Amino acid sequence: MNLSNIKLPIGIIAVIVAQAFGIIWYVAQLDSTVTNLDTSVTEIKEQATTIDVAVLQTDVDNLKEKITMMDEMHSEKFDSTPLEEALDELEERIDELETMDAVIDNEMRTIMSDHMGFNDVLRDLNASGLLPSGEKRQYGNYGD
Repeated sequence: MNLSNIKLPIGIIAVIVAQAFGIIWYVAQLDSTVTNLDTSVTEIKEQATTIDVAVLQTDVDNLKEKITMMDEMHSEKFDSTPLEEALDELEERIDELETMDAVIDNEMRTIMSDHMGFNDVLRDLNASGLLPSGEKRQYGNYGD
C-alpha cells in the first residue's frame, strides 16, 4: 500500500487535526486540575495535622489545670482526715440511716394496725346504730 496514492479531502484532515488538538487540550486541563487538587489536599492535611496538635495541646493543658484544681480541693478537704476515715464515717452514717428507717417502718406498721382497729370499732358501732345522728363514715378504709 502506497501512502502517496491516498487522497483525503482537506475537510477531513482539518477535522482530525482539530480533534487531536482538542484531546491534547482536554488532557492538559485534566492534568492541571489533578495537580491543583493534589496540592490542595496536601496543604489541607498539613493544616489539619497542625490544628489537631494545637487542639490536643490545649485539651491537655485544660485537663492538667483541672487535675491540679481537683488535687488542691482534695488536699484542702482531706488534710486533717484521711480518706479511709471519711469513708468509715460515711458507712456509720449509712448504718444509722438504715436503723432509723427500720424504726420508722415499725412505727408506721403499729399506727396502721391501730387505724385498722379504729375502723373495725366504727364499723361495729355503725352496724349497731350507735354513731351519733346516724353517721355513716368509715375511718380510713383499711383492709376493705
